[in-house]
Amino acid sequence: MKNVNKYKDILLEEFYLDDLQQIRRSKDGYLNRFKKGDLAKFHEATGGYISIQIPQGIRRSVRKHELIWILNGNSIPEEKELDHKDGDKTNNDISNLRLVDRKLNNRNRKKRSDNTSGVTGIRWSEYHQHYVIRRTVGDKRLSRSRKSFDEALIVLEELKQLDTSYTERHGK
Repeated sequence: MKNVNKYKDILLEEFYLDDLQQIRRSKDGYLNRFKKGDLAKFHEATGGYISIQIPQGIRRSVRKHELIWILNGNSIPEEKELDHKDGDKTNNDISNLRLVDRKLNNRNRKKRSDNTSGVTGIRWSEYHQHYVIRRTVGDKRLSRSRKSFDEALIVLEELKQLDTSYTERHGK
């Protein structure tokens, strides 16, 4: 995702937060498409995020959580991303947003849709006829295998102890 800081001045000129923390328009729109004080209209974008088109002829959307972050007087450093603490992409309350690096944000991901074991980090290998356990520890990706699911769970727990930077909602 490209950093929205370069559009910060335009966003602050076009939008504001009202007393209820709702995003409103700061001025009338082109050809009366919207009026000053109207609630900003958002759409669902790819990945389940809520977005809005930047006005003034810029062909780019901004995610609602980024806009809320900026309207609250914050910036998004180039090497950081915004994370929804509860994992709900539609919960854009400022108290639910935090700056994190990509590594931590990736460790908050949901369980993959092709997961067959029901446990993040364990999959069944049909070809090898065993469970494969994968976990990133530090910057190394470790892979182990076990014949039974119970043994695979034990190995996964051992690997979890080696790196505690994963969050509670990882894989949920």
